Amino acid sequence: MKLSIRITFVFYYLCVWSLSSQVDKTSVLIRSDDFGMSHAVNMALPELIQTGIPFNASVMMPCAWVQEAADLLEGVTHVSAGIHLTLTSEFEQMKWGPVAGMNAVPSLVDERGYFRSSVKEFLLSDYDLNEVETELRAQIERALALNMEIDYLDHHMGIARSTPEIAAIVEQLAEEYGLAISRYFNETTADAWGAPIEDKVNVIINKLNNLDQNRINMLVFHTAQNNPELAVLNDLNTHLMTDQASGMSVIAQHRNAELKVFTSKEFSDQLKGKKVITYKDLKNDWLDQMRRNAIIYESIEVSKISNQSR
Repeated sequence: MKLSIRITFVFYYLCVWSLSSQVDKTSVLIRSDDFGMSHAVNMALPELIQTGIPFNASVMMPCAWVQEAADLLEGVTHVSAGIHLTLTSEFEQMKWGPVAGMNAVPSLVDERGYFRSSVKEFLLSDYDLNEVETELRAQIERALALNMEIDYLDHHMGIARSTPEIAAIVEQLAEEYGLAISRYFNETTADAWGAPIEDKVNVIINKLNNLDQNRINMLVFHTAQNNPELAVLNDLNTHLMTDQASGMSVIAQHRNAELKVFTSKEFSDQLKGKKVITYKDLKNDWLDQMRRNAIIYESIEVSKISNQSR
């Protein structure tokens, strides 16, 4: 059950396949991202775990709090852990750089040795694909060194699925390590990341009330406890995490609101009667069903042209 790195868009669109014919209809797959990023984000994990709801926890290996995330996930059988492949560092007050070290991947870092702050900066840079592979491999190896049981790979801020060339690297690594890839099972995707704080519960519940009967329905959360650690962070990529009246960060409030949705009775009640699966299930039973999907740009050249005009 191996994924060929020679998957192409032509093959994807011509190939007649349907995961829905093999996985129970009305399947829900829940993913919560960015564990390891900070203590506040990690402290959402015990609350999510205590619900008993099967979910997928994506961990950022270059970040300072990854050891704590690994410890919290150890031995938790209803949670599937994944690597949130990271090539950007979007907060000015809290930075991270490559696991492989800046000397091993100099084309991936800024003058300070940190990952670049945005997808645009990365895509317009002279990044080396060999160094991308070196760094993503180092992130997988760090997870293994922490004795984490890893089931899947996914993509922080979308960079690791930005072009077919980078996607091919991820696919090669997934094949080598026997891992699933998020979004490669024709999942629908919904999240409440940019929704107003007061509307998040409605966004999620509405999705659960309108599931695609023929596909896996993925819900993506960004959860954290609301504490001063996150309250001082400014996301350099969006104004949605800043209160426009005061100019203050509202990242902590947004992430805490999503935590409250996940741990609410309303959410658990809405999941009743639905098949909740994880990437561990897909890795174990349907790895040969993976197909390249959700690639943002047609090529490296197109990605550069598109971002130069933004």
